Amino acid sequence: MSATTMPAAPAAAPVPGRRALALWIGLLLILIAAGVAAFAYQFATGLVVTGMRNTVMWGNYILFFMFFVGLSAGGLIVASAGRLFGVKAFKPITRLAVLEATIAVVLAATFILPDLGRPERLLNIFLFFNPTSPMIWDITIVIVYMGLSAFYVWLYARADLARRGSWLALGTGTSERTLAREERLKSAMAWVALPAAILLHSITAWIFGLQISRGFWYSSIMAPMFITSALVSGMGLVILLALVLRRLGRLRFEDDLVAMLGGLLGTFIAVEAFLVFAEYLTASYPGAPEGAAVARMLVGPYAPLFWFEVGVGLGLPFVVLAIHRLRRDPRAVAAASGVAILGIFVHRLNLVLNGLSYANIQLPPGLPVGVDQGAGTSFATSYWYVPTAVEWLIVAGILAFGALLFTIAVRVLPMQEPEAH
Repeated sequence: MSATTMPAAPAAAPVPGRRALALWIGLLLILIAAGVAAFAYQFATGLVVTGMRNTVMWGNYILFFMFFVGLSAGGLIVASAGRLFGVKAFKPITRLAVLEATIAVVLAATFILPDLGRPERLLNIFLFFNPTSPMIWDITIVIVYMGLSAFYVWLYARADLARRGSWLALGTGTSERTLAREERLKSAMAWVALPAAILLHSITAWIFGLQISRGFWYSSIMAPMFITSALVSGMGLVILLALVLRRLGRLRFEDDLVAMLGGLLGTFIAVEAFLVFAEYLTASYPGAPEGAAVARMLVGPYAPLFWFEVGVGLGLPFVVLAIHRLRRDPRAVAAASGVAILGIFVHRLNLVLNGLSYANIQLPPGLPVGVDQGAGTSFATSYWYVPTAVEWLIVAGILAFGALLFTIAVRVLPMQEPEAH
């Protein structure tokens, strides 16, 4: 054995027994039921039961929508780039990355529904189609991307399902000719999936970056920063899920792959940190009035969140992954991945809160916030958004739905990519 190659971790723990699985699924079903009940209450009462108001019209739902779009895009970029550029080391986690991307985009689309307030009117978006609206672009690419990702999952699992005689193979066979055609189709799909993943998160970024009235958002760097943050969060989640599935005996791969993925994650974090620095330097150094939002991030009420994002969410995992010995330790890489994902979530939180909490024109009496302040006024030039219990229950229900989908998928679908065809 060479000095630079570590042995593969053993398949260690067995797949959880039926009782543990039943308890896990039972917990998820309880959370889903609570989320459905909270959504029904919100639908009957209106968005007034949320913490959103005229000033902050986007809250927890759009925050998680952005976050999961990034997780999805990052996962599919990893899977597609590996095949497109012939990175064979990615092969053991390709199916996992595609599955993660598919479930993440399903959850992202689901988060849109409670944010609408009147989701039954969703069809109006298509009946009264407005091609100049970035929201139309985003909904269209989410639907296309969802179908593309689902087909990608099936394509990778099809041959193994056919060998099992599963109906999910849709009656296809496993002849050499079929398998060869399938490999060509996977390569062709990579050419489509990679730009689709980039486009998915770019369009989401343009919903913010094209709003000229919002100085904190109106920036050409918004799309590149969304892409790099997607790579950080998507890669981080793939690493965590891969390590969990290896622990459960559902995947096999060498620790060398963990070190490689950790190095890539560290590189993505460095690029994200540079773009954040470039954005805030450009906005704050000239001292223009438009930089007020940046000042609030650096030294104002949002400073703790910003410095947590920079110091803990970006700086800490980068330092861990830059140390060769730690990068070869799966536990250290897993911890760095989790912290990096949290850092990207806080970045999204900063984007929404600081972009919306202050009225565009800081003149009294401000905007109607629809809240009885007890002081004879319901107007304000700023509004601190705090999600309500209803919002958190709906979020928990959607997250539990995603966890249930993933649990079922990893038990039904073959996750290990064959060594050779």
